[in-house]
Amino acid sequence: MNKFAIITDSTSDLTPEIRKARDIDYARMMVSWTDVKDKKDHEIFASLDWEVYSQHEYFNLLRDGNRLITSQVTEQEFDRVFGIYLEKGMDVLYISCSSALSASVHLAERLAKEKYSKKYPNQRVVCVDSLIACFGEGLVALAAADLRDQGKTIDETAAWLNEHKLEYNQIATVETLDYLKRAGRVKASKAFFGNIFGVKPMLISDAVGNNFAFEKQKGRRNALIRIATFVKENVINPEEQVCYVSQADASQEDVKLLVDKIKELVPQFKAIEIIPFGPIIGATTGPGTMGAFFRGKKVTVVGDN
Repeated sequence: MNKFAIITDSTSDLTPEIRKARDIDYARMMVSWTDVKDKKDHEIFASLDWEVYSQHEYFNLLRDGNRLITSQVTEQEFDRVFGIYLEKGMDVLYISCSSALSASVHLAERLAKEKYSKKYPNQRVVCVDSLIACFGEGLVALAAADLRDQGKTIDETAAWLNEHKLEYNQIATVETLDYLKRAGRVKASKAFFGNIFGVKPMLISDAVGNNFAFEKQKGRRNALIRIATFVKENVINPEEQVCYVSQADASQEDVKLLVDKIKELVPQFKAIEIIPFGPIIGATTGPGTMGAFFRGKKVTVVGDN
């Protein structure tokens, strides 16, 4: 039985510290744009290490009016990161961004069948479609690390993840509708009037892996409080887990409000950890986006998007 590596991608939002502590790697997606200031074309890896731009600098690109275009993991990047472990004689468990949001998992599955099985006949690449993104995908990867550390095989781990992955919940809200409009996710008229009236969509991941607004709140404070009440309504066994609060260069006041409200409503959590909202989904939702990620009731709703 081969040892196996756990690999996610840029949408998992796993910090360098978490990846190192749990022995998880990731495949990088891409971000490109034509800068509104220098008029030059730019392309960078969607790095979870923020080595080219800090999180603040990255989200300032959006504040400056740039439209950031994201793209899936390339074949060359899969070759690079999978190859590190396949060359060592290890199998690879790839936990992908939701297939409803990215075609990365389909490319990985094709490469596993047509390329890696021939080049590495004694190793395997097993793909799990997480049906979620952001730190929800990260939580699925952390669950895989727990199972691997308990001595489970790659097949046992993949089977458990496929059975339980919809138990990983996420809820988020944006600071303004402008970035969803720029990304083509919201009509200009809806964004205009929504911003005037302070409408804040509450975004969750559904049972088929799409993100959709299941309700709206009026005002930033109400939206952040609704995140906390959603956590309370849907969490299971909070005493056994950490709740992760994700922020896209949001204000300290907003972060404190959300963290304090979750602590008030669900004091049983082992801890609440604040993490950066990553470069892929953040390119669409924009600076100020905030969310919470936890294990809870199985997601059964399917959005109407």
